[in-house]
Amino acid sequence: MAMEMRARESVGMSEDLTRAIAPYATALHDAFLHSHCSSCFRKLPSQPPCAMSCMLCCSVQYCCSDCLSSDCEVHSSSGECCFFADHLKKASPSYVTEGTSDVRASLRLLYFLEMHGLVSSDSINRSSRIGGLSTIGIREVLEEGGEVAEMILKGSMLMSSARKMRTQTSVVFSNGLTVEIVALWAVMINSVEVQISDQWDLGIAVYGPSFSWFNHSCFPNASYRFVLAPSNEDYVSDKSEYRAVPASKGVAPDAWHAWQFEEGSTHALGKYGPRVVVRCIKPINKGDEVCITYIDLLQTREARHSDLWSKYKFICSCERCTASPESYVDFILNCDFRNLNSPENAFISLAIEDFDDILQQAISEYSLGDDPKACCAMIESLLSENLMGDLQQVELSQKRHILHPLHHICLRAYMTLASAYRFRALESSTDGFKGENSAVSFKMTKAAVAYSFLLAGATHHLFLSERSFMTPLAHFLLSAGRSMLDFVECVKGERRKNVSQAKFSFASCSASSGTRDSMQYHQFRSTCEEFGKHMLSLSLQCWSFLVQSSPCLEKIKNPIDFSWLGTAIFQSLHLSEVDSANLSCTDGLEIFTEEQKGCILSLAICCITFCKYLANLCYGPQHYLANHAKDLLEGINLAQ
Repeated sequence: MAMEMRARESVGMSEDLTRAIAPYATALHDAFLHSHCSSCFRKLPSQPPCAMSCMLCCSVQYCCSDCLSSDCEVHSSSGECCFFADHLKKASPSYVTEGTSDVRASLRLLYFLEMHGLVSSDSINRSSRIGGLSTIGIREVLEEGGEVAEMILKGSMLMSSARKMRTQTSVVFSNGLTVEIVALWAVMINSVEVQISDQWDLGIAVYGPSFSWFNHSCFPNASYRFVLAPSNEDYVSDKSEYRAVPASKGVAPDAWHAWQFEEGSTHALGKYGPRVVVRCIKPINKGDEVCITYIDLLQTREARHSDLWSKYKFICSCERCTASPESYVDFILNCDFRNLNSPENAFISLAIEDFDDILQQAISEYSLGDDPKACCAMIESLLSENLMGDLQQVELSQKRHILHPLHHICLRAYMTLASAYRFRALESSTDGFKGENSAVSFKMTKAAVAYSFLLAGATHHLFLSERSFMTPLAHFLLSAGRSMLDFVECVKGERRKNVSQAKFSFASCSASSGTRDSMQYHQFRSTCEEFGKHMLSLSLQCWSFLVQSSPCLEKIKNPIDFSWLGTAIFQSLHLSEVDSANLSCTDGLEIFTEEQKGCILSLAICCITFCKYLANLCYGPQHYLANHAKDLLEGINLAQ
């Protein structure tokens, strides 16, 4: 029986729904084992006192004696230490582990559950749960065979071998599954990637029912953030009340026992390890289900279902997936340009699969082949041939499928191109635009700005019709703003001059506000409209410069207002007749003028400020995204 979490009371936007939840088990990804603490996930100190490591396997590092003492029993008794010793002694001295975080987290999880009496053969056999964590789908995965089944079987054998150093018994259930197989599958479908900066996922964490029982929705009303436990301080249990509680019938008593254990625990869950906090991003009424998202929301329904089935073995039946007719965002993400004004005639061409294959090959060239130039050439060739920006041109086209700027293929293309051009710009010059490759650096950096801003603008358009897109929008706004700052800094040789006119001050939506949901949402909409108008106004002044000499980008009339695509486009912001006329008057300017520099700087500040506002709402003011935006804005002020 599936569990769900429902609101204990009505809550407004941007309010925390849970306390800081401690994990059942964690594991750093292999690449960070020698740079981060395996207990608290903080970066290891570079100055004395130096990091400490396990004396037996030498594979895990700790930032301080407190972390070492808090983690050493789990590391040793779970079998993780034996796993490392056995795994590494078969390899060369320079061998680096790869992809073992799932296995190591499973060893730690199993030890934790066994030590607290949360492993029950009845619960596993009858309700497909271990320690309250879902294990649904494991039998189907093993019966189907394939890569995932092979990985589970191989990983469970490694776990069993490591655990034999601690216990001579191996638990086998009536259905033939071993406890190691069940625990490993539980980690694979319940763990979350831990991200505490805007760079990489450091590792994985598995949380108990108070987090794992939040279901998925493609239109979620909540998000979550990670926080690190205070270092070098006595652990103080967070006893704040949960504002989301489980609701279901027919669940095995052991599952409820796991919830009660976690809710009542203090020191039992450990002193360190990354905590998780769930936060609402929409007003929620008492009794409503609270859902987060497990996957990328900027995908078509078919892609989302494929993603969810391959990873979690369920088909989503949320509001977005079952809407008939389909939701606006799903229609826009997948339709042919020719159907924008006639959604009743919409069809999906097989040509889209060819486009997706080309895009995936280009991404592989960049990420695996380390060839960003080939990646850019492949994607821009795809867009040049199949992206249309003019309705009349579309009507005359005989192509099987015509892309429009908001299509999901285009969004993935913008994301990849922004990253690839940023990488090429860094490769081509280390001294701004003054060296031998100054022209190349200028072109690469400008393209990175244009594609990152276009991605933010397209996501902003989807956000206008569905608020759950505020989380990806916040990330894309920061990326766009940062690219713009780098561009202006390189061109000018210094970053900020005369930016007083570029500063924006907007009312914030306080999480502790006593206002009712309707007032808070009204304030939120008003503030977002204000930001949108500023971005639109500034884009009119600099977009034509940013897209010069780029056949793909020149097809995009404006990256914020997409009403020029047709009458079916959701319209919240739109160009006035005067602004539309001005668009045709700004073409042909090849020189980067002082006015354009100031405009791009103003646009950067607007994007970063908007990012900070949204990050505060959906994650909280202490989230790394909000902090990064704050640091960038403070850097601008200091440079004046």
